Amino acid sequence: MGVETLFRWSKFVGEERLEEWEARLIMAEVVYTVEKQVNRKNWQISSYSTSREIADELRVLFGGGVTQVRPDDWQPTSDVGVQTQIKIRDVMVITEAEDEAVWESVKSEFPDRLVLSFPPQLAFGTGGHPTTSGCLRFLADVAKERKDVEWRLLDLGCGSAILAVAAVLLGAKEAIAVENDPLAIKYARRNAERHGVAGRIKFVEGDAIALMDRCEFGRFEVVTANLFSDLLIQLFPLFPRNLLEGGEIIVSGFLTSQTRLVTDSAASSGLPLSKFQRRGKWVAAFGKEE
Repeated sequence: MGVETLFRWSKFVGEERLEEWEARLIMAEVVYTVEKQVNRKNWQISSYSTSREIADELRVLFGGGVTQVRPDDWQPTSDVGVQTQIKIRDVMVITEAEDEAVWESVKSEFPDRLVLSFPPQLAFGTGGHPTTSGCLRFLADVAKERKDVEWRLLDLGCGSAILAVAAVLLGAKEAIAVENDPLAIKYARRNAERHGVAGRIKFVEGDAIALMDRCEFGRFEVVTANLFSDLLIQLFPLFPRNLLEGGEIIVSGFLTSQTRLVTDSAASSGLPLSKFQRRGKWVAAFGKEE
């Protein structure tokens, strides 16, 4: 099967307007990335698509420009030796290193921790974003509490599969990873294979709301969802029927300004959010079924 051509819509914005633009794209349900090169003043917001028409629609709506991305550039890599390392509690280290030798070097540096490798890809979730790292910290806490009991994870909007992979490596018997982006699913499967856990993660391409409404996969001890606030609010009423008694949820993807709305929605569904991690303007939260 041939490699698809991608189209990137992008726009440069100043630091003072970055939060405004992120909120605008979140409300429009646009999946995006944000980056700033060294010595550059402005941030570059980008969104990738296999359709030129979709990229052009974003240009019309938000300005900016559209460029074609060569297949060889699908998966950008950092220079060897300068990859970001994210430490999660005292149990995990997330590196962006793609090179196997560098990955092994990081493992040697942290012999008592799990070391996961998630290089920058066109699928959300390298560990560096505050929403992802917040979810990982709560996931490490949950895994510690469930060390001697069997548990399964349902991950909604799995992106790169970083939460599903981490859960299995932390002791989950199985993870079901749901994602509606076929490109992300490709990278997610690849990441599971690289970490040796493909046999314990089932990937499902589909709509999270429809799957949850049908209780497609039974009930789970833990459900994670790193999604936009609007989607979380739609999902909360469906969570109880997909959770086992005493089940726990880890959610993120919403801004500090949206915390009250998200918290009230979760509480009204019988899932009060009791712990929060705020990093900049982003929030991750933990809750347990009443």
